[in-house]
Amino acid sequence: MIAEGVYGIQLSDQRLLAYVEYGDPKGKPVLYFHGGQESRLSAAFLDTIACEMSLRIIAPDRPGIGYSDPHPERCFAHYAYDMEELCHQLSLDSVYLLALSGGAPHLLACSLHFPERIKGASIVAGASPVNYKGSKKGMWFPLRLIHWAAALKNNRFIESIIRRDYETLRDKPEKRLSQMQRHLPPADRQLMLSQPHYGRDFLAASLEAYRQGIEGVVQEWQLYVRDWGFEPEEVTIPISLWYGKQDRMAPQQRGFYYHSVLRYSRLFLKDEGHFSLIRNYQSEILEELCNCN
Repeated sequence: MIAEGVYGIQLSDQRLLAYVEYGDPKGKPVLYFHGGQESRLSAAFLDTIACEMSLRIIAPDRPGIGYSDPHPERCFAHYAYDMEELCHQLSLDSVYLLALSGGAPHLLACSLHFPERIKGASIVAGASPVNYKGSKKGMWFPLRLIHWAAALKNNRFIESIIRRDYETLRDKPEKRLSQMQRHLPPADRQLMLSQPHYGRDFLAASLEAYRQGIEGVVQEWQLYVRDWGFEPEEVTIPISLWYGKQDRMAPQQRGFYYHSVLRYSRLFLKDEGHFSLIRNYQSEILEELCNCN
């Protein structure tokens, strides 16, 4: 049973796909791909601006996250199939795609699987493949450690890291918020100090990722560091890229990488961090994505 305000569809393999909607129910449809260790709730901050811009934000939980059933053998291509089914069941002939952080490879997979439905696509502070030189340049050390742990054949180390993250979110959320306020780059730190509700909302969305346990989050980290099953060079639709110069979770080098390998892309660099970029530039990002004036 899922919570009030959460919708669900049954996929062709009988799994439940859960999602929520923000903004204008009759607006232009935007599929929102949440970040890693996040959930459908991470799009909630876009509700007000989406209403103002007549956009319908559709934010699904990925497999094993929130209320969505797990997919033990999933890859990024599988998620593209799920999104195509979602579009079909919601009668969405055309959609816009918006991905934050770990949502990037999911967006790219959709861009390859059903490009004819996509009217626009934007990646904000997106994860990138790890098989190119300099893929971790400028990255925060704890994230480097998680990447390394996720790549190990033995799951115990990555499971221990993710379990500690879950326990801290569950038992000591204020401690985690305080850590963010102290250790994030200046732009993110200023955001968390001046508008702490953003931090608390992020932590709530992250905790929701663990509703079914740690397995879905561990699985996703392993997907990031393995062969994605495609190359970004294969994507043929235009992609807008937004990256923060202060970001140490998805450093700007990732934006340079994508801009160099994607066939058609526009790169926007701002003096922002991982969290502040999409929050401080939400109207500009959505306007550029959906041609809203």
